[in-house]
Amino acid sequence: MSLKDLEAFLNDGEESGQSKFDWDKEKKRWLEAVDRLFTDVTSWLEPLSANPNFNIRFEKITLQEEQIGEYETKRMIIELKGQKAALEPIGTMIIGSRGRIDLKGSNGTVKFVLVDKRLNKPKVTVNIFTEKEYSQHLANAQGKPSESTEPVEYVWKIVTPPPNVQFFPLNEETFSDALLQVIRNGW
Repeated sequence: MSLKDLEAFLNDGEESGQSKFDWDKEKKRWLEAVDRLFTDVTSWLEPLSANPNFNIRFEKITLQEEQIGEYETKRMIIELKGQKAALEPIGTMIIGSRGRIDLKGSNGTVKFVLVDKRLNKPKVTVNIFTEKEYSQHLANAQGKPSESTEPVEYVWKIVTPPPNVQFFPLNEETFSDALLQVIRNGW
C-alpha cells in the first residue's frame, strides 16, 4: 500500500472509516432483550414467590462496550435458602450472538446467548476477498435476495462450553435446572 492509497482512504468520504451502523438502536434492542429474559424468569419462578426462602431483587450495573459506550442496565439476584445466583448481562457485542447473560452462582456459571431461533450451534461464515474480488462479489449480489427471506427471530438459549458449542432451548424447565446447577453442588 502506498502513501497515495492511504491518502485516498483518508479522503474517501466515510467518517473515520466506520460504517453507519445504528449503535443506539442496537443498544435499545439489547436492553429490551435483557428485560424480556428477566420478565420470563420472574414469570417462571412466580410460583415460588410465597416461599420465605425465595427472593428476587435487582441491582443497577454499568456496562462498557467499545462501540456503544457506557450504559446502565440491571442484574437479577435470585436467593434460594440463603444461596444466591445472579443473572448478569455481559454485553451485546458478542461474537456469534446478539448478546450474552451469565447465570453465576457459588458452584459455577451457565451462559445464555441471544441467537437465531433456528440455530442449535454457532454458524460463522468468513469470506476473504481481494479488493477486485470484493467489487465483483458486490456487483453479483446487487438485486439478488439474501439466502433466507425468512426474518430472523432472536431467542435466548443456553450455550455449552467449547470446544463443542451447542445451543439448547431456554424455558422454565431448563432455566430451573441451570439455577440448581449454579447454586448447589451437582444436580
